[in-house]
Amino acid sequence: MKIIFNFILLSLFGILIFPEIFAALAFSLTLTIGLQIFLKSNDSFMFREWALFLYASNYLLSPAITYQLNPDQVTYGMKIPSDMYFNLAFPGFLFFCFGMYSIPNRLFKPELNKVNQASVINERFLIQTTIIGIFLRIFSDLFPGEIGFFVYLLSLVRFIGAFSLFALNSKKFAWMAFLVLLIELYYGFRAGMYHDAVMWVLFFALFYIYTLKPSIKIKLIGASSLILLVLFIQSIKFAYREQVWENGKEASIETISNVGTSKANSESLVGEDNLLSSLNRGNQAWIFASTVERMDRFKDFQGMNNVNKYLEAALLPRFLAPNKLTSGNKEIFNQFSGHIINENTSMGLGIFADGYIAYGAWGVYIFGFVLGLIFSLTFKLVERWTKISPFYVLLLLPMLNYAVRPDCELQTTINHLAKSIVVYGALVYFTRNRFTLETQENQRKLLHLNLMK
Repeated sequence: MKIIFNFILLSLFGILIFPEIFAALAFSLTLTIGLQIFLKSNDSFMFREWALFLYASNYLLSPAITYQLNPDQVTYGMKIPSDMYFNLAFPGFLFFCFGMYSIPNRLFKPELNKVNQASVINERFLIQTTIIGIFLRIFSDLFPGEIGFFVYLLSLVRFIGAFSLFALNSKKFAWMAFLVLLIELYYGFRAGMYHDAVMWVLFFALFYIYTLKPSIKIKLIGASSLILLVLFIQSIKFAYREQVWENGKEASIETISNVGTSKANSESLVGEDNLLSSLNRGNQAWIFASTVERMDRFKDFQGMNNVNKYLEAALLPRFLAPNKLTSGNKEIFNQFSGHIINENTSMGLGIFADGYIAYGAWGVYIFGFVLGLIFSLTFKLVERWTKISPFYVLLLLPMLNYAVRPDCELQTTINHLAKSIVVYGALVYFTRNRFTLETQENQRKLLHLNLMK
């Protein structure tokens, strides 16, 4: 009932801000989800709600604000009228929600005491796993093609190891969790690509809250810090890329420090230019709207042709499909989005644009539901792994860390998820005897450790 009350209250507030009812509802729905994350994250691991918040922010809230702005303030304009846009995006988002909640599961309230029991008898193994994951991250660029992608997936076990050790003993292992996050931030800053780093910081924040149950005051400080981090990254991103990519400066800590120092002031962080830039960056809807406008002009709807290409690229090795799409290929984006970008520009169509390219409005609704259903099936698979050991709940993070991003290409989502199931399914198989609490050996280890306390 509290959710409904919050939604109604925020809707009334939204009506005062936005002249159109759909825009007001978009505002209220996004903020209701955000409020649930803030208030309920002590009681549940809010991974599912975080995914919904990201999609609502990109496809509902950001376009609702963008439609109210002067066109001169908008870098990427919406190419279709607001009523036409929200008649597509709002039902598409709701179908995405229905798909995500279509299969009941108990995954998001993991029994941390059992997770910690599985961790305590494998403390040394988890430390080794974290260190190996860090080394794999450092040397992952040395591995070519698809082998490199599997190495990348394996390297993500550093977060599983570090987070589980943090849950086991936050005072003893906090440094390890912060180390893997700092390494990720360093690589993100150095490359000028921040999505991975920010996403893992946010995952850790959700895990930290569920693990330690902080007060409202601590959560407010944390939320403010995360917002400032995102604004800081947005403020230095273009300046840093210009220095490194165009002016030939070395991608180093020194360059990051110099650029960061010049931008570390309130005007740069919360000034109008940076806020508008952050809004434009968080508005995946402009690509969707542009795709709709282009498809309505040319009427060259593709059915399942593009999806088949994505499936081929994700599931078939190159020796069986030598002409399959490569990672980062912009051919489909350039053909159907109404924009032309080069290989060095990171933009993806997103699930709703892919749906419209396939079947028009019905494609938006169908693709939204199917993506939510894929999420739900993944939750169910991980839930089955947790029956072996609750410890495996943490595998959800590396499996879906790309899929939860609204700007992620459907090809990348399918590819990442398909290979993740293989890699992490194999890890579960080969480590199941280590982490199950049912074996006599592990019961003896637990008893011995309890006697030593």
